[in-house]
Amino acid sequence: MAGQYDLGAGFMLAHDSDITRGSTIPSCVNPPCAEWTETGFAGIGYADRTVDFTARLLAQVERRTYLRNTYQNDTLYFANGAAVWTIAPQRLSWTVEDVAAQSLLSLSDPDTPANRVNTNALSTGPEFTFRVNPANTPTIGARYGRYDIQGPGDNRRYTSYARWVHQLSEPEKLSLSYEATHVDFTAPALLPKFLRQDTFLRYERLSPLDSLILEGGTTHIQLYGGDELHGRSVRVAALRTLTYESALRLVLWDQISDSATDLLRAVTSATSTAVPGTPVAVATAAPLTGSTLTTGDVYRSKSGELTYVAQSGRIGYNLQGYARHVDYTTLDQDYHETGGRLTLNWIQSGAVRIYANADYLKRTIHATPADERDTNRAAILGTTYRLTRSLAASLEVILIERESNLSQQSFVDRRVMLLLGYSTGQEYSAIPRR
Repeated sequence: MAGQYDLGAGFMLAHDSDITRGSTIPSCVNPPCAEWTETGFAGIGYADRTVDFTARLLAQVERRTYLRNTYQNDTLYFANGAAVWTIAPQRLSWTVEDVAAQSLLSLSDPDTPANRVNTNALSTGPEFTFRVNPANTPTIGARYGRYDIQGPGDNRRYTSYARWVHQLSEPEKLSLSYEATHVDFTAPALLPKFLRQDTFLRYERLSPLDSLILEGGTTHIQLYGGDELHGRSVRVAALRTLTYESALRLVLWDQISDSATDLLRAVTSATSTAVPGTPVAVATAAPLTGSTLTTGDVYRSKSGELTYVAQSGRIGYNLQGYARHVDYTTLDQDYHETGGRLTLNWIQSGAVRIYANADYLKRTIHATPADERDTNRAAILGTTYRLTRSLAASLEVILIERESNLSQQSFVDRRVMLLLGYSTGQEYSAIPRR
């Protein structure tokens, strides 16, 4: 196979009945504040898979214009990419991973343009493999990483690791790994530098119908200042194909993490492919990963997610349940959240698609002087009509609401969106990625 790329562009016009979502800002003293927003965007999707090089990239730039000047006009950038260059087959390779997106500044405030900031996570470095025999493969590697925030909190990351992989059978692997990461914050830094060390054992079984990954170990963090953190690391990821049209996915983890590490987990692997025999909808079922909060702080995260995916003919649906608890080391924003999502997709014909989403999230933020308890709901009903093979139009009606125990935190936003998108092929979907 060789490299393939697709280009695209689009225009979106949206009307919000309360774009500030209860927030009081200088341009909107008395909410609710209605606003019209124009968004123009263009992007590229690229995929390459050869003997020496594999890569995936999705990049897009967006320009948003607020017609009533509620917020300042802005330009947004999005990228999700990974590449692996095999310098010497089965011996030496070089990996690059990068995610550029927007993250929340505060969980307490509504999700508005004023509460989001541009972030970028980068990781790159070599990996050396030494094949002892067909069943045993030791590996050493190094990574240089950056976590850049539009504002204070940037940090550099230097990681080295060693891994021994034992092939139990064709679909089964067992590996023992050690990783050490030094994190250095860029001035002005409010958090101390630290050294993180992880030791874990991993079992992996991948087959055409089912997959299972089990991982357990320990994490030790030495803050340069004297404090130490110790904790366990447990991860479980399982996919069970029930029938040709349905599958069940389970993801559990208990670990010490940070914003940069969690953001890099969103990278689309350069070598990933769909598991044969599983429904196509499994690959498009977005995980309920919770809120991405921008911070350099370290936190313990406990999370669980269960997803049921079904695709029968022209109709498919996903049902997801989710729970997460986050305990920060320094910040006074520990929180617990539970939620669910139902997604329906009906391909009425080759040109018409009708879809609907329903989201529910209940969050408790443990902060002083009082806990904040929020219930968030969102519902989307939309349709897409393909005018030509490359040109499509979409119309969405969206309801977003929050009920909170704190004053000026509850809101109802009714949104209508019209989108016109052009794409040359399946590697790129012409949609906003805010």
